[in-house]
Amino acid sequence: MTTVLLVGAHGYGSVHLRNLERLGDRVELVGLVDPKGGPTEGFGSATPSWQSLDDALATGIHPDIVIVATPTNTHFALAARALEHGSHVYLEKPPVATMEQFTELLALQERTGRAIQVGFQSFGSHALTEIADLGAATSVATWANWSREFAYWNRSAWAGKRTLNGQPVVDGVLTNALSHAVATALHIAGARRREDIARIELELYRANNIEADDTSSVRITLTDGRIVSAALTLAGPAQDQPLIEVRTASTDVLFSYTDDVITYSDGRVSRPGRIELFEQFLDHLEHGTPQLSALVDTGAYMAVLEAVRTAPDPVKIPDAATTTLDTMIVVDDIGDWVQRTARAGALFSEVRAPFAPESADGATDEIALGDAVIAVRDDGSAVTPTSGPRPFLHPVRTRAGVVVTDAHPADHDWHLGVSVAIQHAGGVNFWGGPTYTRDAGYRWLNDHGRIATTSFERTRSGFSSTADWLAPDGTVLLREATTWRFREASDPRSWAFQTTTALTAASGPIELGSPGSHGRAGGGYGGFAWRFPDASDVDVRTADASGEDAVHGRVSDWIAFSARFPDGEATVALASEDRRPWFVRVTDYPGIGSALAWDQPVILDAGESVALSFRGVVADGRLTDAEVAALLA
Repeated sequence: MTTVLLVGAHGYGSVHLRNLERLGDRVELVGLVDPKGGPTEGFGSATPSWQSLDDALATGIHPDIVIVATPTNTHFALAARALEHGSHVYLEKPPVATMEQFTELLALQERTGRAIQVGFQSFGSHALTEIADLGAATSVATWANWSREFAYWNRSAWAGKRTLNGQPVVDGVLTNALSHAVATALHIAGARRREDIARIELELYRANNIEADDTSSVRITLTDGRIVSAALTLAGPAQDQPLIEVRTASTDVLFSYTDDVITYSDGRVSRPGRIELFEQFLDHLEHGTPQLSALVDTGAYMAVLEAVRTAPDPVKIPDAATTTLDTMIVVDDIGDWVQRTARAGALFSEVRAPFAPESADGATDEIALGDAVIAVRDDGSAVTPTSGPRPFLHPVRTRAGVVVTDAHPADHDWHLGVSVAIQHAGGVNFWGGPTYTRDAGYRWLNDHGRIATTSFERTRSGFSSTADWLAPDGTVLLREATTWRFREASDPRSWAFQTTTALTAASGPIELGSPGSHGRAGGGYGGFAWRFPDASDVDVRTADASGEDAVHGRVSDWIAFSARFPDGEATVALASEDRRPWFVRVTDYPGIGSALAWDQPVILDAGESVALSFRGVVADGRLTDAEVAALLA
């Protein structure tokens, strides 16, 4: 019979009491340690109790296992004392409060020869084995939208604190309530040791009046370049199931770790169950079964905790971005923002979450006609890696100031105003977002490139620029040369432009393709793209067709998009002599473009080029077809 001493009989300790009662044929509870004493009735009420661990051990008891279910800031001293007394330790998560304590505890464990299991209960899920059988994860993202009332932050002296009496506590969303999400995501990615972590980028926020973070995002780059991302909140309107999205070469799955449910991309659901982690620890001690949550294997998570501990204080979320209810504060629309941020492998500021400080912009240049700024050119260097960093124009405005572009919209963070981008270019995604694959549809892959400006020069009527299309390893696949010319139009409501982008293969041959050329019917986007802001009363047409279905995929001299935008009514029209199919979206989102590779790829040999040339008009109000044709002539 394995003897057990429980340190911390209340709070989460009551869960351990129920579990020890369940395991009564394998364990004997020999004592409780808690300043409040033990339970007044039920299991454990007749068990001896002491005020401190030292008091308990001074009686001469030698428990086989000491369970530590106390605040994080007390874990190190209690675990060290138990090890030195000759006991194995079951240590609640997070294991300790600093990386220094983690290192010292590992050394003490090695010296004493005792075992330590850390209470990341999700590590006992059989789903982890099922997910591992799918193959190595290419990336992992986790998000959670939980709610915590004011009482939660007042439940104890250490709640919501970064330090207490000069000692580290680190009680925040990433390091306590939703630490399972981060730890499990790292575990699935195969990152167990601190040596597996190359870089940690954090953004810590708080909606509540606390020291610690209650809403945070983190991007963890592993030593092999893969990304593990998390966006988590305790200031949501509901208690949603935390989710972990695992992307592998064969398929993508969603894992709900609180109830051990795997949802496959084809809709199939698996519920493999789990083994309780303390019971698994007993199996290890009695039968030599490998531990599922050994202390040494939480090193990667401890690297994240240490980054949180040593980071600057969390940023207060502006009151304008929150709603105060009777019992709690809620960050507006936070459920959407945590999912969008995590899945993009981004930080809140990079996806322009309204509560986050503006991220550092890329280099920008204003384009003016007369006294009015009609467009801003951004070099895209600040765009998050999974959203296809590239130069773009945004905002683009009419003469009256109606904004007719959108960048980083909630539905597709990688849509960037007016830009040239291709989803398939020599096996690299320069469009951003998930990549369309012939066999498995859209998949998040580690294949995102970036288009880096190499020169920018003002001209009398606009600008010219050059850029390199860089693969993830830095190889130059294409060289870009772009010109934009802007001019007054004959119609006083309008202004006009002409633009050409030439793409030259740096080495060849290189295939330029689209989802359409990879098997998605009607999905030939890629090339010149214009994303509009929210639009209503849309009239999209060519000279001989009208409506999304009729115009999408059509070859015509010109295309026009008239709509009511948030700032007013406007028309944008494009013409091209290349006579490539027009790409149109109205129902899903508002946008138009010209398809470089509608259903067949474009192949360039080394030094060979392809050009994308367009004339365009931006006008206030709704132009007639005759006015569009005349202005584009």
